[in-house]
Amino acid sequence: MRIRRAIETAFAAGLSAAFAGCAQNDVDHLAMLSQKVDQVSAENESLKQELAKRDATIEGLRTQMNNLLDLGPGRLDHLFVTHKIELVRLTGGADYDGKPGDDGVTVYLRPLDAQGDPIKAAGEIRIQLFDLSREGQPREIGLYVVNDPGQLRAAWQSGFLTDHYTIRCGWQPGVGPPESREVTVRAVFRDWLTGREFTDQKQVAVSLVSAPAG
Repeated sequence: MRIRRAIETAFAAGLSAAFAGCAQNDVDHLAMLSQKVDQVSAENESLKQELAKRDATIEGLRTQMNNLLDLGPGRLDHLFVTHKIELVRLTGGADYDGKPGDDGVTVYLRPLDAQGDPIKAAGEIRIQLFDLSREGQPREIGLYVVNDPGQLRAAWQSGFLTDHYTIRCGWQPGVGPPESREVTVRAVFRDWLTGREFTDQKQVAVSLVSAPAG
């Protein structure tokens, strides 16, 4: 009789432990499912926000496109864009080291709109310096390219009669200075907004240490 009671007691204890274990497993499983639901909800909310941003960007681009289309085929004529460039008269030989003789040419360039007013247009600037002292034998003595946005911002000067890009073009090692006291400056400006290219050219005087050859 005692043995039977002991067996029944042990069996009951085992069932209780099993039920307790199952209950704990259920609690752990529910907690894990709850965490996953929270994670999926957070990811879903993040996706909704990303979609809202994308839709806002698309709508903004569509509005800009419609505004441009409303201007018609000649829309560039209604915008403040570059129509030509000008090498300012101050462009010329420059002394950079304080010693006798110029060390290069400082170029002052400004983009102009349809009315001939200077505008701060962004684009690639390419400067070429030529020595034309030898008849029939033009010699390029310098090539300078500015197309980094940071350099362009630093090169722009704005103020009273100073709305232009300033580019220092020092004599390049093994090439310059020129053989004569006159250098031809050719500037090419490629407007990043329209993709158009504009050129201007002028001759400038430079100061040399020694007398020109010939």
